Amino acid sequence: MKLLFTKFRLVLIHGAVCLSLLMGGAAAVVAETEEQEKKIVVTATRIEKDLQMVPASVSVVDAKEIRRKGYTSVADALKDVPGVEISDQSLAGSKRINIRGESGARVLIMVDGQKITEQKSMDGAPLLIDPETIDRIEVIKGPASVLYGSEAIGGAVNIITKKGGDKPLQASASVTYDSSTDGFTESLSLFGRKNNFHYRVTGSYSDQGNRETPDGELDESDSRRKSGSVFLGWEKDNVSIGVGLEGYDSKVDSPPTTVSGNPFNLNLPKWSRNKGSLFVDVKDITPKIKKIHLDAFVQETEKDFEQAMDINMGMVITQNINTFNNQKTYGINSQMDLLVHPSHYLIGGYSYSRDTLDADRQIGFSFMLPGSDVFYDAGIDTHALFLQDEWVLPRDFVLTLGGRYTWVASELDETNDSAAIAGRTTDSHPVFSAGLTWSGIDHLTLRGMVAQGYRFPDLNKLFIGTRHGGAVTLPNQDLDPETSNNFEIGARYNTNNWNIDLAGFVNLAEDYITTQTIGTNLKQFANVDEARTYGIEAHMAYTFNPLNLTPYITGTWMRRKFESEDLTTWKTNTPKFSGRLGLRWENDLKNHPATVWSDVWMRGATKSEDEDSRGNVTENAAWQTANLAVGSDFGRDRQYHVSLNLNNIFDHSYSTAQNSLDEPGFHAVLRVGMNF
Repeated sequence: MKLLFTKFRLVLIHGAVCLSLLMGGAAAVVAETEEQEKKIVVTATRIEKDLQMVPASVSVVDAKEIRRKGYTSVADALKDVPGVEISDQSLAGSKRINIRGESGARVLIMVDGQKITEQKSMDGAPLLIDPETIDRIEVIKGPASVLYGSEAIGGAVNIITKKGGDKPLQASASVTYDSSTDGFTESLSLFGRKNNFHYRVTGSYSDQGNRETPDGELDESDSRRKSGSVFLGWEKDNVSIGVGLEGYDSKVDSPPTTVSGNPFNLNLPKWSRNKGSLFVDVKDITPKIKKIHLDAFVQETEKDFEQAMDINMGMVITQNINTFNNQKTYGINSQMDLLVHPSHYLIGGYSYSRDTLDADRQIGFSFMLPGSDVFYDAGIDTHALFLQDEWVLPRDFVLTLGGRYTWVASELDETNDSAAIAGRTTDSHPVFSAGLTWSGIDHLTLRGMVAQGYRFPDLNKLFIGTRHGGAVTLPNQDLDPETSNNFEIGARYNTNNWNIDLAGFVNLAEDYITTQTIGTNLKQFANVDEARTYGIEAHMAYTFNPLNLTPYITGTWMRRKFESEDLTTWKTNTPKFSGRLGLRWENDLKNHPATVWSDVWMRGATKSEDEDSRGNVTENAAWQTANLAVGSDFGRDRQYHVSLNLNNIFDHSYSTAQNSLDEPGFHAVLRVGMNF
């Protein structure tokens, strides 16, 4: 398939360009459609609210964007959000999300408001979520600890899933082909609504081969996943009840590399997530009590992690480290919305979660050397109370005040590791936020916000530690939580033509948890670092009516300073500029039941430099790619869709700042699907 794609590369480019020009020329014969000012409703403040009036920085990616661009992972769907960068950590099939320079470990991932935690990872929660189940993704940038708790020191990502339909029986199906991996993704959903009941059943399978780059194929960069989900809901009057089941199983390989000159290989033969959940919503109980929400969930994530490294001890000996992690999460969230006064909308709630971790690490050698097998049983309990008051003030001002108090207790219950000490660590901490919006001019909202962040150390850093690439990192029960203060101002301007969202921010973080060298190939987790981040995020678009041509630009300027006992540097692997510049066109054909669209854009970033504690600097070069997408939604009810995305058209060789793998070269993503 790859050979066939290579032969027809120029044909694909020329064909897509011609189709795009023809579609653009068709603007003269399309039906003029009445443009309405777009209203996007989000739940970033834990209540449904027009995005225009939200004081925090929030970006939204909806199901239509995911479908049209052929995204087969949640991370890829967010890579053009200002302030967001994607990290692969040498695993092409398992990407994480960085927000405003903060790693995935400092970004909270939620599905329908229920968090995915990871207690045994250096890089944060895995994105083990099927994109076909997603209705929209809300990205909250900056500390979101007041409303959502620990792990949200850099931001929060809330993935809202699709529920039922409009008719008793509906279905959707799609197939996506990615030439960069010669891989296919197939999905099928059944959904509908009958009387007070609604339901959805979704299954998908993805098989991606090795990644093709301009410099050749990346060996062992393949991945596979399968997932399934079931949702059943009931609604009557002001009461809504829903139950759901999710299952996601993946296998991810990593290209071989070298560590200190020695061959090193790692793979994840299993990384899975299974979840059961329920929720109850009761609305408009009394004129004062507007809503009561309760949800609960049980979630299990399993990970098998294999490492193999050659060590020269007069003869080459292979060290094998196999890690098996089983984490169970039990969570409860409750919330009450009160209209205590016509100008005061008050929400308050309580949340509880418990993570239990069973970890097993086996170390063996290819020669007759003694190995080891150690296990850890640990757990962490988190309780939190939160309160937020939205206060409508005179002269079009709205003040939003919030606070959260968190109690955490973590414990290593049992282990046979002589280097670990069974024990208990506790902490309690308040965080606050204040946001102000002003909407005294039509279509314009000015906003400002101050928010605090809080992140308690995970079980791995407190009690277990890591062995990776020949180095050992010891745990530290004396770690302090990470904290931060975030300040930002912004403006949104939204009309039938203009769509502008600007934000400037400063984030001051303290007590960063990182690793400190204490011996040869021996480190320990420690609070030794601080970070200062300054940035500007922008999204600007203007639509020329009635042609429906929309030039747009999204971008981020960011500077990040890192401070520790050994080093103070601005070289923190952060590009100064990154973003996307493009031109979209979309409209309905006059004489045919079809919507046609095209999008041509440039994506890029400036160089980034990274300095370590010894003063060594590595540089990641600047990069740019040219991209083109065309497609159509057609049929009487727009029940069919097809899209073709041509990415990295000029076959540019590059890797992004946070990725250790080379990105794909010129490739096509073709998607076809239907709803019926």
